[in-house]
Amino acid sequence: MTQTRLIPLLVLLLVGCQPPTTVEPARDGGTGQEEPTSPPTFTVHVPEIVTATFQQYRNIDVLLGDGSRFRKRLDNSGVVRFHDPAIEGPQDVSLVMVRTTGQVEVKTYLALNGPEVRLPNSLYLIGALPSTTQGTITGKVTGASNPRALSVTAAGNGLYGRTTLSEDGSFSIDIRGEAPGKVDLLAKEIHGTDGTILRVGLKRDIAVSAGTTLSGQDVALDHPMDQSLGVTVAGGELPDTHLNASLRYILGGQVLFSTSGSGTQPLSLPMVARTAPFDTFPPMLVVTSGEAVKFPGGQVQTDMPVGASSDAQVTFLNQLSITAPAVGPLEAPASASRSGLVLRWTPDASAHLTEVELVAMTSPLPLYGWTVVAPTSITSFTPFTLPTDIAPVTTFPAGSYRVWATTTWRANATSGYTSFFTGSLPYDPYEETRTTRLLACVELQ
Repeated sequence: MTQTRLIPLLVLLLVGCQPPTTVEPARDGGTGQEEPTSPPTFTVHVPEIVTATFQQYRNIDVLLGDGSRFRKRLDNSGVVRFHDPAIEGPQDVSLVMVRTTGQVEVKTYLALNGPEVRLPNSLYLIGALPSTTQGTITGKVTGASNPRALSVTAAGNGLYGRTTLSEDGSFSIDIRGEAPGKVDLLAKEIHGTDGTILRVGLKRDIAVSAGTTLSGQDVALDHPMDQSLGVTVAGGELPDTHLNASLRYILGGQVLFSTSGSGTQPLSLPMVARTAPFDTFPPMLVVTSGEAVKFPGGQVQTDMPVGASSDAQVTFLNQLSITAPAVGPLEAPASASRSGLVLRWTPDASAHLTEVELVAMTSPLPLYGWTVVAPTSITSFTPFTLPTDIAPVTTFPAGSYRVWATTTWRANATSGYTSFFTGSLPYDPYEETRTTRLLACVELQ
């Protein structure tokens, strides 16, 4: 064959080997071409925790399905938009995150209904507490039998207090925060030996503004811990007959104080009378059975507001189990093959979502972890081979891995699984939630 005939053939081969136009691996999310002017067919907003730590990653790519047809590189806007009418129905969305160290993390969300989804944060972002002094409150705690066993706490929306307390019960609190507002003062006296709470007092809605000192804000210890709450569990098999429970009094998103108890049901927890000012907000009951690290039952937990009744009945989710790969406790992990690896689980069908995380226990492994989030109607997932042009490793290497599995039910998730991806499911400290947790281990070979 002559050289003149080879040139056209080479041109055809080069044209035929061009990557699909839907793959856009450039750092800025583009390919050098202008963004389509038509409305996107599917838009993904990544979690705030990702954009807040964007500089820690070499690249982050958003994949639909296994990414063989649709994927885009994320920029620091935290949003990717796909323009293709072929994107129809629920989508499996994966974040493939390559850290500057080269380690790869993947998070896959199954069956997301578009055209616009907002991936939820897995972690709360915690910043430095603001240091601007908004005001000072002074006063005295009355009704204490032992002033040495006193403490005073200030809490408000975006406000907190630093307390100086004298032996006679006098206190001075500098209120700090980003803006003026209202705070509540909680005083409590504890038992000098075992630390249990004896009596509390609460003064509500004290307005503070920059540069002012409010004096004479006395707090009376007028609520002894002389009431009790009976706790029972409604049906179902428990991981452990031993229960742990606490009763938490929350204001301004902060736990002011709590009481606790443990043992077999019925439990009895100390509480205060629901008279003013404790009649304006419900205490939150938190009850757990088992421990996440105790294989195979794990832990079940329910958080629920307590009404005016002296009794509370708790409903747990059924325990979650991992059916594939073979797993075991930390001290005796099971072995499984990396070939044909499938994650499979059995959740409580009444829950809203399941999260299963396969994370390396030995470091540094190049594929650090893969997390899957799914509605409880989906009970399995097969990790796919990652595209070679976005990740330095495409499959799980051999090694030791832990499997964290959780299921979640939230009272405010009125649209079920979909509620978690609308960006409108707020944090509510008084919302009833039910969760399960299980930690198991596997040696992938």
